[in-house]
Amino acid sequence: MSQKFEVQDQLYTFPYHYLPTVNNEGAVRLHRQMSWGLEYLTYMTFVVELIREQRPSSLLDVGCGDGRLLHMLQNDSIQLRGIDLSPQAIALGQALNPDLDFDCIGVADLSEQYQMVTLIEVLEHIPDKMIADFMVATAQRVAPDGRLLVSVPSVNIPLNKKHYRHYDLPLLQETLALHFTLVAHWWVYRQGSFSEWFSRLLLCNGLFTLNQRHLARLIWRWHRRYNWLGDERNGRHLVALARLKQR
Repeated sequence: MSQKFEVQDQLYTFPYHYLPTVNNEGAVRLHRQMSWGLEYLTYMTFVVELIREQRPSSLLDVGCGDGRLLHMLQNDSIQLRGIDLSPQAIALGQALNPDLDFDCIGVADLSEQYQMVTLIEVLEHIPDKMIADFMVATAQRVAPDGRLLVSVPSVNIPLNKKHYRHYDLPLLQETLALHFTLVAHWWVYRQGSFSEWFSRLLLCNGLFTLNQRHLARLIWRWHRRYNWLGDERNGRHLVALARLKQR
């Protein structure tokens, strides 16, 4: 393999060729924006830091999507596996992370146990009539001394049309109660503050793209200081750590 090929190959950590487009109206776009990207990055970063604090030897990400969580953990000394029912999501995850383990299967199809099982923004996608069986299968994948890590949208966010429900703490406790005991919980990403709107104005708008790295770094530090955690009244996501109930 030539050195020039290796340089090019290393660029494919992200499908950058798909960024420039011409839409149906003939307007050229050289970048794309994710309006809720700061919110997404906040709870994903919070979850990754929490996982690193727990130091599991193995981790199963149920409903892994395109594998972003595993991508963020791939340099840690953790045995990682991601599963999802979407073939397209799994194909993307595998393409972007060729050295990681992905499978297009359900959690009930597995037999192995893991030190940590994660459900990151997954429970809200499970229909009411299926959630009890889903939690049984999930509990069976957690090792006896392991942990379950859950992130869900809170009731402080209007219900998304893709979701069956959003959560407050009592509803999440009820969902986990048959198999898990809550160890700790956090309300992540505080909504409604001045710094949140200021960050949105600079980072995601229709007029310009911020590429000044020093200002972008300052915004991230400011965001972590003022918007990182909220409470039950203003937190947009509920993150919980749970252990198996002793039988």
